[in-house]
Amino acid sequence: MRTSALVRRCLLVCVSLAATVPVAAAAPIVETSDRLEINWSNLKLRYYGEASATDALAGDGFKAAEKHAWQNGLTYATEAVRELHAKTYGTLQSDPDKLADEARQAAHRFTASSTSYDTTYYGDGTVRVHLESQLPQALATSAIHFHQKDANEPAMTQYTGLVLAADKSVKPTAIYQVVDETGAVLFDVKDMAQEAFQRHLMGRWYRRPTTAELADAVGQRPVTLAVVAAGDGHFVAKRADWEQALEGQRSLLVNGLVAISLP
Repeated sequence: MRTSALVRRCLLVCVSLAATVPVAAAAPIVETSDRLEINWSNLKLRYYGEASATDALAGDGFKAAEKHAWQNGLTYATEAVRELHAKTYGTLQSDPDKLADEARQAAHRFTASSTSYDTTYYGDGTVRVHLESQLPQALATSAIHFHQKDANEPAMTQYTGLVLAADKSVKPTAIYQVVDETGAVLFDVKDMAQEAFQRHLMGRWYRRPTTAELADAVGQRPVTLAVVAAGDGHFVAKRADWEQALEGQRSLLVNGLVAISLP
């Protein structure tokens, strides 16, 4: 009897300990370049501005320094976003003047919508203001000729979104194509509504996403389709599987209700 009781107590303790062990969360896909931090999972672009102790002494202490840090960050982001935008669409826009103008507009749109999410004060008097805005603000463009402007009205369909489950990890990109075994295009950015692309590009990218993360991006009932990551912004899907999975579900593509799952 004593042995059985002891075993039961040990089992209860083990179960209790197992219940308190945290489940490893999926890591967001984040790329950094200088001050820029691109989060492809929540589609936010973060950066920062700094002001020195000299800026604080020249004005109203830290209040003045924060103002200088804000301006420093916005000035930095204006140039950085212009470069990011031009790099993204350089192959789509043949007119360099048009490309430069689009990049300037994107930078203005992005900085105008930026907000501060944190401020750091250093012992030497330096102030760093951490800023962010939505990545689509930096990458919305007129270089893409969408088939339609407005997103479709939400439809009562079997699925709430599409998950493209890639066979290997690839570098996230704002624009990609899904092609079949012969190379024929199954899904292109032009198939989306312009409104949808401007809101969340061609979908969110995840590495080993949790159910909760996928639900946030593509709802509670997504359809999952295995694809081969072919590189250079291309995924290969079997045409038969693609057509079967998306029969009557084309609005998922038009509205950009897509998540890309990387291993």
